[in-house]
Amino acid sequence: MKPRAPDHVIRLRGPWEYWPLARTAILAAGSFRRETDDLPAAGRIVMPVDWGATLGDDFRGRVSYRRRFGRPTGLDAADRVDLVIDRVDAFGCAALNGQELGEIAAGGQAWRCDITARLQPRNELVVEVELPQLAADSPAPARPGREGLPGGLVGEVRLEIFAATAVDAG
Repeated sequence: MKPRAPDHVIRLRGPWEYWPLARTAILAAGSFRRETDDLPAAGRIVMPVDWGATLGDDFRGRVSYRRRFGRPTGLDAADRVDLVIDRVDAFGCAALNGQELGEIAAGGQAWRCDITARLQPRNELVVEVELPQLAADSPAPARPGREGLPGGLVGEVRLEIFAATAVDAG
């Protein structure tokens, strides 16, 4: 059965705030290193886009993105709101209003989470994205079509609203 299309979509394009948290590397034998000195400056950006223009094409590390938004108006008690992140490059995690929502795997698949019960009148979405520098013997994360490119929040972020229907209730 084909998934039901949302009744309304709100795209969270921008502005987003971003700030680099660390330069990261996976070293030989799988050990991990994070450096927090001499990071590029924070700023604002419209999504989706990789971090090449703001942090440099060669930046490898962890970056936090923050977007504030209001609760969608006109929601009924039985309506559902999903947060959808089409793609992060390479690994990610999301939090809404300080509550973790989950990890976003590398590989380009869209990530989805029902956030209906977590919505407040004013909301803060934080998505952290990490693309580490890899040692020569480290396996590369799945990055179809993005090999060698900068990382970031490269897919659309949106709220999908599903209105309650008689079919849903029964």
